[in-house]
Amino acid sequence: MKDIIDIKRRFVRSEKKLFLRAVGKKLNEYGLDFELKQFGRIFKSINLETKHSNPEYIFIAHYDTGTILPFWLNWSMKIFGINRQLITMFLLGLFISLVPALLANYGAFDERIVFIILGVTFLSVFIPNRKNFDDNTSGVITLLTMVHSFQKNNITNAKFIFVDNEELGQFGSRAHLRYLKKENLISDNCKVFSIDCVGGVGNIPLIMRNSKSDYLSVFKKELENEFGICKEVKLELPASDNYSFKKYGSMNLSFVSESVVSNGYYIKNIHSHKDSEINLDRINIISDLITRMVIKESARVKID
Repeated sequence: MKDIIDIKRRFVRSEKKLFLRAVGKKLNEYGLDFELKQFGRIFKSINLETKHSNPEYIFIAHYDTGTILPFWLNWSMKIFGINRQLITMFLLGLFISLVPALLANYGAFDERIVFIILGVTFLSVFIPNRKNFDDNTSGVITLLTMVHSFQKNNITNAKFIFVDNEELGQFGSRAHLRYLKKENLISDNCKVFSIDCVGGVGNIPLIMRNSKSDYLSVFKKELENEFGICKEVKLELPASDNYSFKKYGSMNLSFVSESVVSNGYYIKNIHSHKDSEINLDRINIISDLITRMVIKESARVKID
């Protein structure tokens, strides 16, 4: 996987093409057929999918990489957690609106200076991050490891999709779902998982979902048995590509840390120069865990 890990930035089209070639080469080594799908005009997305006309499982990982977030946005996530999206947005808006005026009123700072400082720090969102080991090289490596494991165990009921433009708003996964539905390549009972940020310093497996899921309990139990803990949150806003497939009870797996405010969780070091670690041992464990889960569930369905 070294040739894939070494392509740390996938922000512009030339970098993305280079990365997809490396992913395709690995899939060829595993003997799995795949094809590229291009969607969109303004926000062009090029996704790579393995071929399957009626999968029972779909596994998704985005391969595009993002920019550097302002430090105060990362701090807000660390304080409140990714599972408090609406509250965090409200409090940030309140902070930006009121604090500069209060400081200016008491003569601590000129209000304009505070707004200028905030504006300058916000410019970092236009700077591509060059270190993206957890977000989301770890997800891509996990899917490729799963492909190899599924092939060795003769599991043939899954499709793997490597999607573009998650960082811009899940454009790649949204477009891919429209294509799958149009071509009747996804059934109503298909089980959909996205894998995003599983190789960083966080040690708590967190299942994020945006809808009710009939297969949540099975996945959560497997994670609890393996890691001794698993947390689960329901979100109103998108956090990863599972949001595009929420009609299917889709879930996203990430490894997180606890936020300052209790019962909250955040993904440490992403969208910053500190995203420089990838836990390959954990990725192998996740791959083995999901492989076992699919084998057991397939056997149970046959018995039923």
